[in-house]
Amino acid sequence: MTKPLTAIIVDDEPLALEGLKLRLEKIPEIKVIAEASDGDQAIQLCHEYSPDILFLDLRLPGLNGIEVVQSLQADVMPMIVFVSAYGEYALDAFELNAIDYVLKPANLGRLQKTVERIIERRNTQSIDTEKFKLLKALGETSGISVSELENWLESDRPLPKTGCQELVIKNNDNEKVFLPVKDIRWIDAAGDYMCVHTNEETHVVRITMKKLESQLDEQVFKRIHKSTLVNINCIKSIRSMRNSESILDLGDNVQLKVSRNYSSAIQALIESKSI
Repeated sequence: MTKPLTAIIVDDEPLALEGLKLRLEKIPEIKVIAEASDGDQAIQLCHEYSPDILFLDLRLPGLNGIEVVQSLQADVMPMIVFVSAYGEYALDAFELNAIDYVLKPANLGRLQKTVERIIERRNTQSIDTEKFKLLKALGETSGISVSELENWLESDRPLPKTGCQELVIKNNDNEKVFLPVKDIRWIDAAGDYMCVHTNEETHVVRITMKKLESQLDEQVFKRIHKSTLVNINCIKSIRSMRNSESILDLGDNVQLKVSRNYSSAIQALIESKSI
């Protein structure tokens, strides 16, 4: 049997509080674990018990129902159901993402519909949480961002390709260095060598541009010149020039020229990313 949802009920009228409790006790999916008669007590109980649901009257001594929800911290925020004799506050309630707004007196049938809505919401949240966990795990193993994986999941495209996460290069002492690809800002050619630039230093690697480019994520490293690749995540701004070329600003006084053959594509890419 599925574990029942825990609930705290809040009302300053003892009869209304008792009536709500009696009706909820007839719904097997709900377990009332605490009661409160004012806003401050409601907040205290939520911090103490972390309930799944808070059935909350709007007019309370001290803090009203709206203020109670606004005062609750995100890590103890239950699903909110407002129970009130006044319908004019419904808009304010739903702006706080309340799951339902029940008018008094709340009969058993109406409360059962509310509980059905709550269970549906919880199941959806559970699916979303599991999906995120799976996408995060896939992202960690593949090197693909979660946002890109979410877009892939909604499409019919094959899984995006990604490049290596580290380049293995040799330093001046002929030692192997594992350079995280995300640290690379741009790469340019110098004869038979590639200059790989990071924030800290420049590594000179004997490799062709074509081979190096094949090892990198094509969604991140874009050609801006026949001899230059840039990490698009490092671009601060772009400035157009009269000859159809443009200049990329990477910060720290680094400016790179985009040749006219690549300028329009880079402009469109940057605009799509709202850089």
